[in-house]
Amino acid sequence: MEKPLSGRFRVLDSIRRGGPISRVEIADACGLSRSAVTGVVQSLQHEGWITEVQELAHGNGNGEDPARHDPGRGRPRVNLDMNPNAAHVLGVKLSLHRMSVAVTDFRGDVLHTTTLPFNGSQHPDIAADMIEVGVRRCLIEAKIDKNRVLGLCVAIPGYINNLEGLCYWSPIFDRDDVAFGPLLSERFPFPASIENDANVVTLAEHWFGEGRNLSSFAVVTVEHGIGMGLVTHDRLYRGHNGIGPEFGHAKIEFSGRPCRCGQLGCVEAYAADYAILRQVLPHFSLDSYSQDPKAYHVEIERITAEAKAGDQALTAEFAKAGRILGRAIGNLIATLNPPKVIVTGEGLRAGEMLFAPLVKEARKLQLAGNRFETEIVAHLWGDDVWARGAAALVLQQAYMDPPALIRDSAPDSAELPSQALA
Repeated sequence: MEKPLSGRFRVLDSIRRGGPISRVEIADACGLSRSAVTGVVQSLQHEGWITEVQELAHGNGNGEDPARHDPGRGRPRVNLDMNPNAAHVLGVKLSLHRMSVAVTDFRGDVLHTTTLPFNGSQHPDIAADMIEVGVRRCLIEAKIDKNRVLGLCVAIPGYINNLEGLCYWSPIFDRDDVAFGPLLSERFPFPASIENDANVVTLAEHWFGEGRNLSSFAVVTVEHGIGMGLVTHDRLYRGHNGIGPEFGHAKIEFSGRPCRCGQLGCVEAYAADYAILRQVLPHFSLDSYSQDPKAYHVEIERITAEAKAGDQALTAEFAKAGRILGRAIGNLIATLNPPKVIVTGEGLRAGEMLFAPLVKEARKLQLAGNRFETEIVAHLWGDDVWARGAAALVLQQAYMDPPALIRDSAPDSAELPSQALA
């Protein structure tokens, strides 16, 4: 069972979401007594994680200063806000053709991003070495000291056990059952963790995106595969042994198209990028997908552009993929009844060609008598989504109990240290 959210976390999260915010507003937002909030705030201020911000008094509308008539009314209001430069967080996204490394501040805002080539099916040690190179380069370019880093999270496609740092399977590695978290920890002076890439996007949606004001919702990612993340009662659902919902491998047709997982009829065998390419390019196969991922990425971009330019056969293929995905999402809604399903990922480059048929098909499956219609929204993120989600994962723990190494030297101002990782 997960630990209940601490008072420190609830206060910091309230400030992150609503700042600048008053102590009274924090107490109302997080359900703590004012005295409890005062004690937590004093500790967080002392450690340098939050700062006071004065809100100047406003006039009465006719140019007069209210303080001249009522001294109490002219007193500046003191609010609290995050100290974004109290510490930094690193996020890495591994895909079959590139590696993106980003550093964020204590609020989760991206400060700098570095992109490097990366080929899938790597030996785990080589992949860890490449991540180390990318992290060093990113910190040097951003002029950020490694001692100011709270932690690192690496987003990986596949079956990931975040708690134990295990990767049961991923197209990134040339073998199964990789203890990749420990491999990373050997290379860095700060905590390192791994997480399923769909879960990372889901955390980004919960902290910064369409799920920001919701305690429960589902995220469906459409890319080279189909993924899913689920938040229930403000918690990321991880499933048995840390493996969350594998929505892309739910069966839509039991004797259907072959999927890259080795089974038949999976959702992603009809709706993922590789599924569309396989239908429209005679030479394309699952082998070509894994052997030359960069070329695969170029091809899906080209096919999408041609469809948008008016190629009716290609447009029909995107619409079919949308309908299949909508049918699967309709089943998801019937099973879980979430208030919102957020569809995201690079597959949304197809726009309404895919999304409009998706929504129409999902709505056809709505159960009669259910007056509470699930909202289905498209959210096309930029490249920083992985970094922000990775930051959220690290910051969740940091908000519970910031590490002593950072706490003892947290800056009181917004000045950045100049020493970089050598």
